[in-house]
Amino acid sequence: MFADVELERALATVSQRLNDQRVDAFGPQAVQELVDEALGGEHKLTVDDGGGLHDQSGARVGAIRRTDTGEWITERQNESAYRSDAAIPAKPPDED
Repeated sequence: MFADVELERALATVSQRLNDQRVDAFGPQAVQELVDEALGGEHKLTVDDGGGLHDQSGARVGAIRRTDTGEWITERQNESAYRSDAAIPAKPPDED
């Protein structure tokens, strides 16, 4: 489990790094690395392809998005928002 302070740290790290590096497109793997780094190398939160940040239960706890002006912003998930409890999309199986 993670603490609120860890979520705040992860969200702050992501927005700061994406804006400092002037990233043009969202890359879930790169953002996952930033989140893990912010949490001391531990994988406590999962980044999905749409910019959602999920806890270990799969509940969405944060969001990462880019504004029309190009600024990256992060925010906590509103727990009462519609579908705030949506599960993390499953990765499709590898086909041989």
